[in-house]
Amino acid sequence: MPISATSPTPSSSAAGPARPESRTAALRRHLLAHESWPARVGRLLRFALQRAAEERITQVASSLTFTSVLSMVPLLAVALALFTAFPLFREFQGALEAFLVSNLMPPSVADNIMDYLNQFAQKASRLTAVGGIFLMITAVSLMLTIDKALNEIWHVRKGRPLAQRVLIYWATLTLGPVLIGASLWATSFLARESMGLVGDVPAPIGVLLSFIPLILTGLAFGALFMVVPNRHVETRDAMTGGFAAAIVLEIMKSGFAFYLTRFPTYTVLYGAFATLPIFLIWVYLSWLVTLFGATLAASLPLIRMGRWETVRRPGRPFVDALSILRALSSVRDRNPPGLSTLSLRSRLNLHHDELMVVLDTLASIGYIARIGDAGSARERWAMVCDPTVATLAPVVDRLLLDRGPLADDPMLLRAVNAAWESGSVTIAEALKQRPEEVEAELALDRELELEPDQGEREAEAEEEATEAVQDERLRRLRAS
Repeated sequence: MPISATSPTPSSSAAGPARPESRTAALRRHLLAHESWPARVGRLLRFALQRAAEERITQVASSLTFTSVLSMVPLLAVALALFTAFPLFREFQGALEAFLVSNLMPPSVADNIMDYLNQFAQKASRLTAVGGIFLMITAVSLMLTIDKALNEIWHVRKGRPLAQRVLIYWATLTLGPVLIGASLWATSFLARESMGLVGDVPAPIGVLLSFIPLILTGLAFGALFMVVPNRHVETRDAMTGGFAAAIVLEIMKSGFAFYLTRFPTYTVLYGAFATLPIFLIWVYLSWLVTLFGATLAASLPLIRMGRWETVRRPGRPFVDALSILRALSSVRDRNPPGLSTLSLRSRLNLHHDELMVVLDTLASIGYIARIGDAGSARERWAMVCDPTVATLAPVVDRLLLDRGPLADDPMLLRAVNAAWESGSVTIAEALKQRPEEVEAELALDRELELEPDQGEREAEAEEEATEAVQDERLRRLRAS
């Protein structure tokens, strides 16, 4: 079917600030909105498990386990050197070791593993300069592997420069143990002092204090999910994934300890060497839980949009491109120019990955350009072509049909060109609007535009913008 300025097919799909939904989609969204929370949690977990399988987190966890075992002694050697060099930090070392033993390892093997690791770290401190450099490279390689794994889960196509990553992870390697140890020491010190002042702590207070390790673990996971991916991750998403991983890790630790106590299979088979396979299995399971929490955090934006079970139909990116061109064309004379990435995402109800694919394609064609740093809150997009001159032909070729392979068959190429005569249609002709539609879009943009310094209010504003888009869709659906 030819696509022309008068054709209702793609251009009318992009005619308004939001694409109309079918009656079936609207009914389905209504049913999902009134679904009970246990059903929602169950569907959420199923979707997260499906995403985890797609991301192959079992294989990634295996790779991280191997790298972790090689890097654990160098990491402890660096931390031990810091704690030994500064006597002030020795109490921090004890707090850190106590936290690792009691919260991140099964009780039956925690003491043995920590003793072995401390012995290895003390011996590593006697290495030569060349050996020390090798250990540092091994430790940094673990952090680079974690960086790559989390960026792949968030589908980040361009990571940070290598020098910047090494600098960040070097700071983490040297300051991380001290800061974590200081935090744990302060927490335990305050808990001891408060118990000494109050005397017998009431049962509710005791229960709350027992949750402090779980809270610290959840915060650590959440910080990991926010800092490592080279993309803006909302605080609520990172913390949801972080605390989910912390809870699963706590349950898994209890279950693993129960298994080792009641079914000492590895002890019978390996005897004194049973600690090694048990430790390897535990490291693997811990990475599996961490990657699952990251997958959950990365999936939450798609779940909030109600798009997590929607199949993208062929040709949808082309329609999205028309919608983006229309949105940017309507604000060409605005100051500041263009629209923010968040505004486009809320306006079109697109997931970040779907939106960035189309934006990068249009930018490579030369029709739009990025303003500001990629991935930052100030990132904006503006139209840089003349819509009265630029045609849709490059957009058709990149997002609908690549006519390059047809060059060897002139007859077939002529037939395809005849079927896609809209390639000569300009952007302005394809995106003609009535004045009242332009005013409506500008009003909607003013609602969706967010200031970068809004902080925690950004998530609420995005949710309100999405609801406004859905209301507009339902209004158009009823009018039709």
